[in-house]
Amino acid sequence: MQVRCDVSLKRHNTLQVDAVAEYFCSAESDEDIQYAIDYAQEKSLDIKVLGGGSNVVMSSRVQGLVLLVNSAGVHVVKQDDVSVYLKVAAGENWHEFVMWSLSQGYYGLENLALIPGSVGAAPVQNIGAYGVEVERFICKVEAFDLRTGELKEFDRTECQFAYRESIFKNECDGHYVIANVVFRLNKQADVKVEYAPLNQMTEEQGLPTPLQLAQWVIDVRNQKLPNPSELPNAGSFFKNPVVSNEKFRDLEQQYPSMPHYVQEVGVKLPAGWLIDQLGLKGHSFGYVRIHDKQALVLINQGGTAEDIANATKQIKQKVKQVYGIELEQEPRMFA
Repeated sequence: MQVRCDVSLKRHNTLQVDAVAEYFCSAESDEDIQYAIDYAQEKSLDIKVLGGGSNVVMSSRVQGLVLLVNSAGVHVVKQDDVSVYLKVAAGENWHEFVMWSLSQGYYGLENLALIPGSVGAAPVQNIGAYGVEVERFICKVEAFDLRTGELKEFDRTECQFAYRESIFKNECDGHYVIANVVFRLNKQADVKVEYAPLNQMTEEQGLPTPLQLAQWVIDVRNQKLPNPSELPNAGSFFKNPVVSNEKFRDLEQQYPSMPHYVQEVGVKLPAGWLIDQLGLKGHSFGYVRIHDKQALVLINQGGTAEDIANATKQIKQKVKQVYGIELEQEPRMFA
């Protein structure tokens, strides 16, 4: 594996920020990851782990060693009549893995079709869409400790999953690189169609098969979310906030038609709706603008991380001023 200096990262992030890595390498295997860790320790470099680049905002120059995880492979660990356990390399493309699993008769991930990024990034963000989060199907995460080079296994509880959160985004942030993820998928279909667009399609066309549901999800996402190769973006830029029941009752009096989703604790509100009601669709903040069809998406038009941060700050300020809600950014800073 070759380590290179001053490598452009523009094609490695979907916002297409013109960033440069001080050092860069691409790991095709667990052995490559171990080599990168040894190299970084020898050179006293920090390691910055990069997957599909779909959930990061890159600074103009990224210090240290950027480790692109590009490993591949899907292996059946065990199976029975009800379920199958799959060990999947972190570098596998997420959407391709979802569609492959459905083609094999392994179900559960259909609502998560077309989410950009790699398999290794899925547990970090605890990706989710249309009422399903990936934590439901993760049994184990294998990750290398960047400080020692040792391989550690995290079971589902140890991953500390929450809404768009995990231990890898919090106390272990910057300390591990995920090598493999073990999933438990079902052999019997149990489609989830509670979310409004899917529920409406079910009423019109009947209950879908898992593969049909995945195609519905793909169609809905294509209608709402722009292709990053055509319009540079990082998908949904803000988390849907969860407010207290009391706060929701206050807001509901002012906005009776506000969409909402009751949670075990509190009420989840769609961030896109909050931004849209402010009339910000299509609004530009210098080199960054809000997509004209989906208020959750920021389009980068040649801007830097600073430009994106400035746009983000202004949007959050407007939402805070009107609704009294603090929005939280989804993409991680990569510097």
